[in-house]
Amino acid sequence: MQHASVLEQYKMQSLETLTSGEVIVKLLEEASKQLSISIFLINRDNAAKAYDCVSKAQRIISTLNHSLDMNYAISIELRDLYNFMFDSLGKAIVAKDTGLIKDILSLVDDLKNTFKEADKLARVGNKNHG
Repeated sequence: MQHASVLEQYKMQSLETLTSGEVIVKLLEEASKQLSISIFLINRDNAAKAYDCVSKAQRIISTLNHSLDMNYAISIELRDLYNFMFDSLGKAIVAKDTGLIKDILSLVDDLKNTFKEADKLARVGNKNHG
């Protein structure tokens, strides 16, 4: 029982020490995982659970979308991308279209890698200027 409490404290401390870039990467990793599982489930004729996975990915995308700081020009482009991914996933799950889900999964993975690289560059930049 105490072990579970220590583990939960460790998880919370780990999350609290992440940079904002690392948080975004973690969220995108989870969205990627959910979309991969949904493809597997659709291929196994388990549309109900696949729907749950796509819904989780949509919630993550929606959260990222609503957290954008619209004072930056890139936020407008990200908002368009997030809206496109969210809407496409809605269409894909209704049609059980694994091809479209794979396309969105590819976008999520590309975005995750971009944020990972940007966070790495930001940390290097902060060390050089700090």
